[in-house]
Amino acid sequence: MVSGCLLVLLLPAACTLAPGGEPVLTEPSASPAPARAGTPEEEAVLAAYTGMWDAVVTASHEGTGGSDALERHAVGGALALMTEALQGAVTAGADVSGEPVLAPEALVESSDRAQVTDCLDDTSWGFASQPAVGVGPRLVEARLIHDGLAWRVSDLRIWEPGTC
Repeated sequence: MVSGCLLVLLLPAACTLAPGGEPVLTEPSASPAPARAGTPEEEAVLAAYTGMWDAVVTASHEGTGGSDALERHAVGGALALMTEALQGAVTAGADVSGEPVLAPEALVESSDRAQVTDCLDDTSWGFASQPAVGVGPRLVEARLIHDGLAWRVSDLRIWEPGTC
């Protein structure tokens, strides 16, 4: 099995990284459902979030452990989590195919903080030789920061199948 979390999406619980860089499994939090995007700021937040996933999917198909595109959309714990997952897939020699279906909603909390809540359907994305694990979409909770130039995903939690 791949170390790390990309196939976070294939693991039974949520993944996040502890300060030392080790994956930590956690329980979902009860947070209010954010409103669907509509404002320019919400659209920018969603573009950063979906850009991160686009970069991860592309890197997973190419069999690379990361990319400049991923670094443009993610920082901190989110970048470390996705990079570790991608590197784990490379180490395992995984042949990843397909792509997830996203349904994100954004909530801009301030000029430099936002959150995205998503129901990620990853049933058609994963190891070509391994069937999807679990049933139903996964809850994804993302924190984003605006660093003065752009929105970037800074913290990411991906829950087990069926949490949406």
